[in-house]
Amino acid sequence: MITRRMLGLSYLALCAAPALAQAAWPNRPIRFVIAFPAGGLSDRMGRMVAEGFATALGHTVIVDNRGGAGGTAGTRQALGAEPDGYTLSFTTPSTHITGPLLFPNPGYDGVSDVAAIGAFAQVGSIAVVHPSVPVSNIAELITYCRANPGRLNFGSAGAGGSIHLAGELFKMIAGVDIVHVPYRGGALMLQDLLAGRVHIAFDNTPQILPHIRAGGVRALAVTTRERSRFAPELPTMIEAGVPDFEISSWFGVTAPRGTPQPITERLGSIMRQIMQSPVMIENLTTLSAEPLPIIGAEFAQFMAGQRERFGGIIRRLGITAVD
Repeated sequence: MITRRMLGLSYLALCAAPALAQAAWPNRPIRFVIAFPAGGLSDRMGRMVAEGFATALGHTVIVDNRGGAGGTAGTRQALGAEPDGYTLSFTTPSTHITGPLLFPNPGYDGVSDVAAIGAFAQVGSIAVVHPSVPVSNIAELITYCRANPGRLNFGSAGAGGSIHLAGELFKMIAGVDIVHVPYRGGALMLQDLLAGRVHIAFDNTPQILPHIRAGGVRALAVTTRERSRFAPELPTMIEAGVPDFEISSWFGVTAPRGTPQPITERLGSIMRQIMQSPVMIENLTTLSAEPLPIIGAEFAQFMAGQRERFGGIIRRLGITAVD
């Protein structure tokens, strides 16, 4: 005879089963997809967080570099994985915000179809030229570009990223004709910039600052609204005479939509702890990056706001992934 007490115990057992299953996570390696080639800034940022996750969880976190299509190829593969907590996606504006807006068939939305875990860092960019370009400030660059329409190019780490949008925004506001050259990652673009095959770049501060100091490129201005503490001598683009110019990038982590909330909350909690560690703070400072501790629902709201902002810029400029 089944009593009320037995039914109650059965109900409690059913409720406890998912909790017990989730408590067992993780019990095998976690795959962390970075949708860019190894060696660039995104790869370095992603690996720092992957290492923090591995240490905190006591399990292997395998970094899976899958570059191509401005970060959309690897991101599509990551977000299409089983939402079981064993696949994470490194998140940037180009992978989750602008890429899905620029590419005709990205295969994912990037905001509504993810489980937001958290952001951890942000960086500005610096407008630079190869030393062969005979200019020393933004005003001279504008004059030179206007005198040589279509002869200069600007490189990016891939269509849709902050570096690409910065160049397009400069073209529009300054009224210059320069040609976009996209690469499969920042490291490849940097090689050609240093070699002089790329004339102009609006590269992320952590990647380009060492080459500025070494004389490999000439710095003209920063792309943030305020001057950078890592290069305080440089004016902002706005100060240099390009009104309403402000572009920066950020880095975070997401998972496929449907990933169990206890798992995403645990990962978010670990990210918060990572952000507070002296090692991470030192690493970010070394990379000329600022901390950006935005976790969980707040990160989801942040991403929605970024989509609205960058979407407005893309529509205003009328650009696509092939520009």
